[in-house]
Amino acid sequence: MRLLKYPIELYEGECLTSMTSIKDKLIILTNLGRIIVWLQQHLVDATFDKMSIKELHINTAFHLNPNIDQNDEACFIISQNDKLFVGSEQKLIEISNWEQPNSKKQATIYSCSRPSIITDIKLDPRKSIIFVLCSNPNRVLLFDSCTSIKISMISLDDTVKPITCIIDPSSQILTIFAYNRTILIYQYNEQGEYKLLNELKQVVQMKPLHYKISMPPQADLIPVINSVKNISATGTTTTVLLNRNDSYKVTATIVSPASSSCKVLQYSPVLYEKSNIKKGTKTKYNLLATSGSAVGSILVWNSKRMKPLFNAIQVSESPINDMLWSDHGLTLFAISNDNILFTFAFLPTDLGHVLPTDEVLELQKLNKQLPPLPTKKPSSVNEKSSVTIEQNTDSGITSDKNKTKIKIPSETTVTVKSNIKGNGISLNDASVLDDQSVKDPPLPPTIKRIQSTSMEFNPPSYGVPKDLKRKPKPQVTTGLDQTVLSNKKQKKKELEPIDFLDTGLLLPNVSFSRIRLATPKIRLSFTYSPPANDKLELSIKNGSGNEQVPTKIILRSRLSDDNNQLFQDLIPKFVTMCTAGSFFWACCTEDGVIYVYNDSGKRLLPPLILGVSISFLEAANDYLSCVTSLGEMYCWNVREEKLNFPTNSVFPILNPSLRYSDDILTRAENITMFALSNNGVPLVTLSNGDGFMFDKNMETWLLISDSWWAYGSQYWDMNNTSKINGKIKLSEVGNQSKDHYWNLDNVQELVESVKDDTSNIINYIERKTNDELNRKNCIKNLQQFARALLMKEGFENMEEIVTLAHLENRLLVSFRLQETREYSNLMIVYCVRLAEMGYVDRLDDVLQWLYNDGDLESTLLGTLSRKTILKDILMACANIRQVQRVTTNYANILEIIKDVI
Repeated sequence: MRLLKYPIELYEGECLTSMTSIKDKLIILTNLGRIIVWLQQHLVDATFDKMSIKELHINTAFHLNPNIDQNDEACFIISQNDKLFVGSEQKLIEISNWEQPNSKKQATIYSCSRPSIITDIKLDPRKSIIFVLCSNPNRVLLFDSCTSIKISMISLDDTVKPITCIIDPSSQILTIFAYNRTILIYQYNEQGEYKLLNELKQVVQMKPLHYKISMPPQADLIPVINSVKNISATGTTTTVLLNRNDSYKVTATIVSPASSSCKVLQYSPVLYEKSNIKKGTKTKYNLLATSGSAVGSILVWNSKRMKPLFNAIQVSESPINDMLWSDHGLTLFAISNDNILFTFAFLPTDLGHVLPTDEVLELQKLNKQLPPLPTKKPSSVNEKSSVTIEQNTDSGITSDKNKTKIKIPSETTVTVKSNIKGNGISLNDASVLDDQSVKDPPLPPTIKRIQSTSMEFNPPSYGVPKDLKRKPKPQVTTGLDQTVLSNKKQKKKELEPIDFLDTGLLLPNVSFSRIRLATPKIRLSFTYSPPANDKLELSIKNGSGNEQVPTKIILRSRLSDDNNQLFQDLIPKFVTMCTAGSFFWACCTEDGVIYVYNDSGKRLLPPLILGVSISFLEAANDYLSCVTSLGEMYCWNVREEKLNFPTNSVFPILNPSLRYSDDILTRAENITMFALSNNGVPLVTLSNGDGFMFDKNMETWLLISDSWWAYGSQYWDMNNTSKINGKIKLSEVGNQSKDHYWNLDNVQELVESVKDDTSNIINYIERKTNDELNRKNCIKNLQQFARALLMKEGFENMEEIVTLAHLENRLLVSFRLQETREYSNLMIVYCVRLAEMGYVDRLDDVLQWLYNDGDLESTLLGTLSRKTILKDILMACANIRQVQRVTTNYANILEIIKDVI
């Protein structure tokens, strides 16, 4: 290996920032927008003394026209064919025919103004997509590199500020590193459609730097720089490699001798191989180069040994800004902040044999292949109800009116305070603990990731009245007459006694409320676009909360570049959240007042006064729903101007701890999602994985998803969730019996249809249950638990019992949610399962209910008649001998046997 350090003369205040290459040319960008082009072979020849350094010169150089502003430094450069794409924090510029001075053209593809900035720009050369990461608002813009047209946009949460991204060499996934230490992994295609595959909670130190990171050519590992989750023995940050084929587990760790965090990590674009003649084996490996953000050291690593192949410590007096491998993998270029170009030239014997491109492509095919994303199609009015997640950003996700909207709120943690009086226990107040965090799980293709109108919450007051009766803690007295508390546990947060002017006056929002939920923080400004029409944007700019500087509420149309204003309203209050239904807009204030408008700005209702702050505000179709900080749930039919059902509370589903405690505070589960369907059905999920819906006819909460079913139901994982810990699925747990009747084609198709329906509400909620169990590391004990329990006497039939309970509950819930297609399919699957298990009486009950005393046509079960479903069940169970006595009777009545003969 030989090293050439070549200083480049630049103007004062100008420095080298980024590199790219096209064939045999090395292209370097400066912060002032100057582009310098070198011939790579000349640099290599000069390194090996085949060419005099005096003969070394720049191939060509030119400036952007106009130059980059002084306050807007050029940071990124990417290339494709005859085009260069130069990016700064405010612009993305395309330069075509750049090698021909007379025909060179320059055009601005995208521009923004502060505080919005561009944090990274990457190119997928296979699919010709440019990814532009932006903050304020947080999003990823997708441009076609051939036409320079924006094809899509990935909107991110307010807290997920994207810093850098990694492009998959096989063009399957996009990995985004965020400032809040989150890693988002998306699948995408040529049309710009995308799906969130995973959200990793790696503890990553991301500073506002322009990182340069890449993946290995076989596209199997994702490098995570500056991870303190897998900290080294020296206490320094490390770089871990996650295997995308093994549930993103850490497969290797790189501990850099340098003390600074990593800024540049570049894999060689080729794969190397060395032969061991003595053992007769061949070893394949990658090479990757790393450099820190504070010191000018460059290290090259062998992926098999995870030790530096060589370590150029303090090769530069200033940090390394970028590194680039040549296409053949025998040369490494680097540029430093003090304008020095480094050329590390290797001989083939130094690194090993370079594998041909065809072998690398074959290795890419061994990666976990993702199912193709569904193409966007206009939906029909007759389509079944499906789930669509609403996106509260400056560009919403389109959806049809016949689809259910689900909007996932900010992460919250609910605690319940217990007031112990005498022998009874009464549950009082709930509050929010900041040390708990619940993030949204990966969502299905048809379900887009969303962000709430406020992602940060204020914890409620810990104040309690002074005269609140409390049981004193037990005390012990020592021989020295010193009183010592027997409870030596760490003290929790002290309650704040409050003097009330009138202790007989109950103030539910302060003292004796059963629940205290968190409330959204007040933001200076935010915008919201509904999913049904992303061309409309509701802009909120909070004032000072009084008449002197009122809050501005403005609805704009983005059909043209003028952003036409449709209406404006001024209110002397702080607005915390907003939402939209099919024909109305709604926003709420910090003191619990809801304003409802139509598209022209006319107030459809007088302001709704709830008296307390609102924690969740959702709308869908004609319905508007909210949950107050006291846990009270309201749901209105805005079109009819009345309550959809009486006011209720979320308290029954919070599962508060009723155990005896000396403290007033008692923990409860977190509310991880509050949603509303198009039929006005509230949906809630908790941090323990349970999901609920509110039934207005029964005026109570109904259980949709129970984590208990994940332990024993054979049909739990019907929605095809990801592997747990890379080994087993929930559906593989336990001593499952063999379904020797599953060779029936019609029944198998029904199971697959339920399994593949990612837009189904129940599938979505069960997916959240899986993710909550995985987040709490409960999954790893499932197999051991199931096997141990099944071996105990009296629990031999546990699997059958839990399976039937799960299927029966899915049937009942899907019927209430009007998921008619799933209901009819599951009814057949359920009856076949009853027949296989030999539950003749229970099967007879179902068939009698469907038979309905011979009235098979007058009432429909969804879109199908009872007769149609009954016939399908009888045909599916026809070959099951142990229930033929029951099924034959109904078949004779319906003349099915006669028709078959």
